[in-house]
Amino acid sequence: MLFILVGLCAALTSVSAEVKSLEEGWTFQLEGELSPKKIQVGVPLVNQGYQIPLRGKYHLTIPISNFPDSSVSVYLDRIHSADQTFWNGIKIGETGSLTPNYYAYWHKVRYYEIPNSLIVVGENHLEVLVECRESEFRCGMFRSIPLFGTQNEIKDKMIYEDVNQIVMAALFFGIFLQQAIGYALNRSSKSGLYLAGTAIFFVCWRLPVLNKIHFLGIHPEILVRLLFFCQFIFPVFIMLFVHTLFDRKITKIAFLTFFFDTVLALIQLFEMNPDQRFYFVYIWYVLLGIKVPILIELLAKNYKKSTEAIVVSLGALVATFFGIADVLTDVITGKNAYLTQYGILTFLFSGVLAIAIQSSRTKRELRNLNESLEMIVTLRTQELQKQYKILHDDLLMAASLQSKLIPPMEFKHLDLSVTSVFMPMEKIGGDYFDFFIHDDGSITFILCDVLGHGIAAALIASMLKVNFLEIAPKLKDPSSFLHELNAKMLPVVEKNYITAVASHFDLKKRMLSYSVMGHPSPFHINRKDGTLNPLSGRGPIMGWKKDVQLESFSHSLISGDRFFFYTDGITESHNREKEMFGEVRLKETLLEGILLSPKDLNEKIKNQIKNFTFRLSDDVTYFTIDFL
Repeated sequence: MLFILVGLCAALTSVSAEVKSLEEGWTFQLEGELSPKKIQVGVPLVNQGYQIPLRGKYHLTIPISNFPDSSVSVYLDRIHSADQTFWNGIKIGETGSLTPNYYAYWHKVRYYEIPNSLIVVGENHLEVLVECRESEFRCGMFRSIPLFGTQNEIKDKMIYEDVNQIVMAALFFGIFLQQAIGYALNRSSKSGLYLAGTAIFFVCWRLPVLNKIHFLGIHPEILVRLLFFCQFIFPVFIMLFVHTLFDRKITKIAFLTFFFDTVLALIQLFEMNPDQRFYFVYIWYVLLGIKVPILIELLAKNYKKSTEAIVVSLGALVATFFGIADVLTDVITGKNAYLTQYGILTFLFSGVLAIAIQSSRTKRELRNLNESLEMIVTLRTQELQKQYKILHDDLLMAASLQSKLIPPMEFKHLDLSVTSVFMPMEKIGGDYFDFFIHDDGSITFILCDVLGHGIAAALIASMLKVNFLEIAPKLKDPSSFLHELNAKMLPVVEKNYITAVASHFDLKKRMLSYSVMGHPSPFHINRKDGTLNPLSGRGPIMGWKKDVQLESFSHSLISGDRFFFYTDGITESHNREKEMFGEVRLKETLLEGILLSPKDLNEKIKNQIKNFTFRLSDDVTYFTIDFL
């Protein structure tokens, strides 16, 4: 496709025999002068002795020997800056506005169609009234020699100019898409993003140059602002691309040039006259000059270190050469040849190649790194597996020891029937329960829940075991028992805490006494009337402070009473939907199993917990006591 477009452009470059070059015979009469003077077209009026501001009329006599077979037109290129064009005294077109509503539409080509009714065989008169008030403009028809001929042939010339620009824009836009998509998919480096920015801003810079775009009804001021904004901003992206490509920190001088470029670009978005815009262009030229040594220094530091530096250096050299040629041509003659676009295109291609080289090297280094990492991971995995086996064996031993420290309760003592369940979240847990039978036949029970689970909680639970065996024979009163246990555990707990419930069953007096330290209240189930109620009484948590106020509560024992002691691991178990097992569901289960034996009831609760939760989030401990 590219070759077809290039071939088409080449075919359109030659001027057809049906198009006449209007180079000779021009005169210009300044407004207020009595007679016209001979002048040259293709040369600015300011270079022929005229001073700005000026207003005057070009005139050319065009002989036509035969009436044309097809419609004709005249092509005057871009005129600085406003004009009205006449054929045989009849206006055939205007661009911009003359005084009093003066507006310089300097960036649009003058293409005017001549109605066949205005053509005469013999002498025809072409007049172009121009007005120029900008001191930075060269004024007049100077960019190229005007053309006269058939509309199709002149349009072909304009199409050629547009195709040339469109081909360039397509190449730039292709680079933009390639780099932008590459960055979106792989954000490893911002160099591709800045290269994409350079490409798209350059495309926007060249859009107002297209002939066709001026016939789409877009306000000329919008095109002017777009042109200058993109012109001022795209060098910033070039410099940012080079800095990020070589991972270099932006110096203060470079930052200042970027800042001023950005400020100047934003200023161009506001309304101002052409002279003011071109004053800013001169400042921009100075900033470009400052950037050149910065770019050279940056490339020189990396020239021998990486292949991409050589590639980018060559592209930058070509871009700089064409850019300087364009600037000099523009300053000296005012006829910008748009050579910069070829230099920038070369630079962008070099940038794409540099990124590809860098990416290839990075992938190669990453592959080598991955191979080394895989070897390290393999060795480390083997070491971790070895350590895990040691830890696993230790945990199994600890679990075996804990099972001996916390033996399951399943016994009958006088009028009591007791059954327990202990399900640690891990192999070992932080829940602890135990009992002690006194000489008088009464029995003391303890149930504790250490914050957390695992090894640390299990160690604290083992200390509870030691202290329980020491205190239980001496103290029957639950509040006194817990007060003493709290004092002994305080140095051990530190940042942790423990909840506990101690109970004493005096079977001779048929009386239950109990005391609570931050623990869920046990449930009392009357199996005769089918009622369930939590035992009243509260208390502070264990391990918080030494001096705590505890109280013992009492409850008369009646044949058929059932007591259920548990840790919050039951109620706080949750399913995959994060729904908790909850106290309500536990109560329902206890009432449903009111006629079951303690062992069967415990098994029912155990199965319900396993079916409800997909994995335990805490240790689960509970025991059931029936008073027969």
